[in-house]
Amino acid sequence: MKFVITVGVIVFAFVILVSSYASTLPISLEDRNIDIVKLAFFAFEEGDFTSLADLYSPDYLQHAPEYVDPVTWTEYELACRIVHARLPDLQYRIVDIFAAGDRVAVRSFWEIPIDPSWSEFKLAGIITKGSAISIFRIKDGLIIEEWCEYDPAIIKRFCTAYKSLERLK
Repeated sequence: MKFVITVGVIVFAFVILVSSYASTLPISLEDRNIDIVKLAFFAFEEGDFTSLADLYSPDYLQHAPEYVDPVTWTEYELACRIVHARLPDLQYRIVDIFAAGDRVAVRSFWEIPIDPSWSEFKLAGIITKGSAISIFRIKDGLIIEEWCEYDPAIIKRFCTAYKSLERLK
């Protein structure tokens, strides 16, 4: 019985030693880059554009569907401000995130409830949803480049439906 207790104490001490050593290890490049991207999503969601600017390089470029030229940081920041102001109920959620070296891949989901005041039909309870996949490149602790893919048809259908409802007034 003493032997079992002694072995148990030694194993317990070993586990504590290993776990305390593991918590003192430096954070990996991949984990740091994942944290940067998560913070960027959070800053956008909260409308904290000062923090958002601190996470992006002034040389940032976004490559997106339907754009011939990449979107610059100035254009991207302005678009974020406009979207956040006009669609305050827009919510993004990271579904999957992983990193390899300086790249972080994110699969995200977004949704926005339709504001009943947008139409005389008072379409309460309708939610527009979509998803996106983005690959971010991090350099010197800042997001410097992004490649994103989403279904622009969802947004076009939403805008077309809204315009059709407005013509019926």
